[in-house]
Amino acid sequence: MRIFFSLSLLLLIFSGCNSNSVNNSSNTNGNGNTTNVNSASNAAVATTANPQTVTIDSSDGVKIVGSFWESARASSPAVLLLHQWQSDRHSYDDFAKRLNAKGFDVLSIDGRGFGESVKTADGKTVAPERTDAAVKGMLGDVGAAFDFLSKQKNVDPARVGIVGASYGSSLAIIYAADNPKVKAVALLSPGLNYFGNMATEPAVAKYGNRPLLLVAAQDDKESADAVKKLDSVGANDKYQVKIFEKGGHGTGIFEAKVGLEDLLEQFLGKNL
Repeated sequence: MRIFFSLSLLLLIFSGCNSNSVNNSSNTNGNGNTTNVNSASNAAVATTANPQTVTIDSSDGVKIVGSFWESARASSPAVLLLHQWQSDRHSYDDFAKRLNAKGFDVLSIDGRGFGESVKTADGKTVAPERTDAAVKGMLGDVGAAFDFLSKQKNVDPARVGIVGASYGSSLAIIYAADNPKVKAVALLSPGLNYFGNMATEPAVAKYGNRPLLLVAAQDDKESADAVKKLDSVGANDKYQVKIFEKGGHGTGIFEAKVGLEDLLEQFLGKNL
């Protein structure tokens, strides 16, 4: 009897250990890392992949280099990000990751003459310029990038917007004014006429009744004044204005931690 009882007890312990082993294995992913699984809600944890580095041919032969964060969801909204003068696409990295984690396809590009966008197809060097010809080329770069983004497999081409900072905001609104496929635009620290050949008032007037977000900081008075002026040009119920008390210029407002990320995410989530 004692031997039988001992064997039964051993079998019971072994059965319990084996059952625990099976239950724990269901919480381990393919990399061997343990994750929390909520079987009741079937909740999924959103992850952000590293961006792909892409090269886009502009209409005049300049090689535009960008970072592309691809959404795993079909028919996703998408955003093109344009940096400010003397900066590059990486000024948007943190915000791009955040948008991507929310289900957006995101493309940030180096403007011609900045970052890695410094060569033509035949190997010539491209330097930053502010001439009329250069601005025309910049607008061509935006068009090539917008078309590239719109054609990605998981992008809904009817839900593509642009965010631009400083001179990038001028490019965004001037391009969007002539392209009705741009669903929404956000301008960070816009100007009325950067370089003397990037007038934004007529562009806003032509842009019309599409969602537009105008952002500046009070300690960047010229941009704050420009925001007020541009809002008065075509103000309607789809225009939104935010002037932060502080924050500086362009993508520098992100670094001030005044809520720009939340504002942009809400605007883009609502309008794309």
